[in-house]
Amino acid sequence: MSSKTLCVLVRAAVVTVAICGILVCCWVLPSVGKNFTISDPEYAHAYVPWLFFLWAASLPCFAILGLVWKASIAIKQDRVFTLRTARLVKYGSVLLFCDVGFFFAGNLVFMGLGLSHPGVLLASLFADVFGISLAMLAAVLARYITKAAVLQEEADGTI
Repeated sequence: MSSKTLCVLVRAAVVTVAICGILVCCWVLPSVGKNFTISDPEYAHAYVPWLFFLWAASLPCFAILGLVWKASIAIKQDRVFTLRTARLVKYGSVLLFCDVGFFFAGNLVFMGLGLSHPGVLLASLFADVFGISLAMLAAVLARYITKAAVLQEEADGTI
């Protein structure tokens, strides 16, 4: 597969995930929240705070999509193993770690304020573990891209 084809596929994936994310944030979350307020009126007062919290927690995910879009430029130019690409991946990893921490802390705060159910906190732990796993994979990838970039620079300097 050529670099140009890979770049197109990565960009198509970014656009698809962004569209799905926008649909989830603008349609699914408000709809599900409204359904919860209908079925459990005692949590109706928590609808707006939860909606804003979930929107805030989704913002770093869109920023990560922007970083992936920037990395696709390196794919197109067939210059993936550079320190710039490694920085983009590392920054994405840090963003994801911070987002997972924010999401977990927010769940704890809502639980402490009585705006959440213990089952929601338990379910959010699965999302947190998944996010931490992705962030760890990105951190490892950034480390190896950095090593490959250094090796490539040394090899280019030798020739």
